[in-house]
Order: sequence, then structure tokens, then C-alpha cells
Amino acid sequence: MSHKKIAWERWDEDVIEQEIVEEFYSDQLDEEDEDGVVEDAITFLEKIPSLVTTPMGMYQLHDKMNIMNQFDCWMGYTNFDITESVREIIENTKGVELLNIMTRYRFFLGVGKLFDFSDVRREIEESLRGDSSLDDDTEETVEMIRDNISSDRYWAIFVCKSGEILYTSTNEDDDEIYKKTLEHYKKRKSKNGGLIYQNE
Repeated sequence: MSHKKIAWERWDEDVIEQEIVEEFYSDQLDEEDEDGVVEDAITFLEKIPSLVTTPMGMYQLHDKMNIMNQFDCWMGYTNFDITESVREIIENTKGVELLNIMTRYRFFLGVGKLFDFSDVRREIEESLRGDSSLDDDTEETVEMIRDNISSDRYWAIFVCKSGEILYTSTNEDDDEIYKKTLEHYKKRKSKNGGLIYQNE
């Protein structure tokens, strides 16, 4: 298992507007003076389409209900699968008001206005680092189990605080035994700690 990493990229109105201006004027910067370019850019921005695409849908660029005006928005990129347990860690972090899992390795995050992104970021990264704090032997065992059961549609591996490793898997959508076992793992984790790895 490789060390878990998250790269962050701010998603805001200024970036979108700057990209539009740079694209529109990339061929004209050598031909016009700087003051003229700035004035033209402002005029251009007033004429651009008012709708922008965001990870949460279409919004008017300067509308107060636009998610960029309501949250401190960030895109997160990972080198590990964003599983259900990873999603729960991110979603349950104080300050996270909006979360959209975009792909297997990418998510969109909206931080509430009364929270500092640096604090939210630190808590997410520390929580996820804790999710991978296994000794080498345990990591190797978990990896072997994952390789054996990952062909099943649903699987979960529970590493108890004591070091015991339990696992379950199924190909059935409504497998009651699998659901009860997974719920049992979650209760034990909530009560005594431990780690749960599972696919979506």
C-alpha cells in the first residue's frame, strides 16, 4: 500500500474569470497596451454568458446562490480509492458542508464560511493518514485478503484494534448476512476503534 496523498486545488470565481480572460486575449497581448487590455477584459467579462458549469451543476456566475459564493470550494485529488469509508471520513469532518465524489480519485469540497480551510484540510489529512497507519505485516495481510476477495461485487475488511483481521464479501445485492456482518464491523469500530476497508 502506498502512502496516502491528497493534492488540493482552489475552485473559485476568480480562477474561472481569469481563465476566460487569458484564453480570449492570449493572441492580443503583444498587439495592445496593457491598460487597453485591462479595459477590454472588463468589458468582455460583462458580456460573457452568465451560466458556468460547476461540479454541482450549472449556476449563474455572479448569483448569490452560486456554490462559489456560498462555500470555500476546493477540488481534492488522491492517489488512493475514495471508498465509502474515505467518503465518511471527509464528510464527517467539521466544516465540510458540501461533498461530491467526482471519480475514483477526485472529489469536490465546499467548506462553510465560518470555518478555516487550512484546519479542515489538516483534519482530513490526519484522519486519512490514521486510516493507513498499519504495520508492514498487517498491511501485507490486508493486501493479500483484498486481492482474494476484490473480484466480488461487495467486500469489506475490518482490522480490529487488537490486530485481528476479519473480512466478508458477496456478489448478491441484497445479501443479508453481508449487510449484518458489515454493520457488526461498523459497531465494533465505533465502540472500540479499528479500520474498515471496503469497495463502493
